[in-house]
Amino acid sequence: MARKARKYGESAEVPLTSMMDVMTIILVFLLKQIDAEGQLITAAENLVLPTSTSKKVPTEVSMGVVVDQNWVLVDGQQITETKKVAEQDSLLVEALDKVLQEKRAVEKEAMLQRGEDAEGGGKVIIQLDKNTHFGIMYKVMATCGLSGFSNISFAVNMKNPED
Repeated sequence: MARKARKYGESAEVPLTSMMDVMTIILVFLLKQIDAEGQLITAAENLVLPTSTSKKVPTEVSMGVVVDQNWVLVDGQQITETKKVAEQDSLLVEALDKVLQEKRAVEKEAMLQRGEDAEGGGKVIIQLDKNTHFGIMYKVMATCGLSGFSNISFAVNMKNPED
């Protein structure tokens, strides 16, 4: 059987159906692999976050408070030791309150400059290890609320719907 010789400059046909099938499979694969919403925050390396079935996702991150086994951190800065927070009787953590008051004042000033209501805002995301004692969590939450950060969210790992 002889092959038909192509002349120079003659266009070759491309099998579009096969290429469309391949592109569709690649697109479906990529969509399945990519999380459309992405991560809003990076979890602290020494924490095991609790698992949640909630589908609600915070819209923006104003400030992050991390409570690990050794330290209470605000935006990566060490504020006070966790064992001091556990040992105190007061709900107000003084060192944390001082830092949060300063951050809230800066946030209010920025909101006023943008022409927004200064009483709004006050969003904070708290990252806690799932084994953190309730008393520590309660004191950190109370301090955030008393400092003007009343919109509190917790960082959690979302549970897969298949599980």
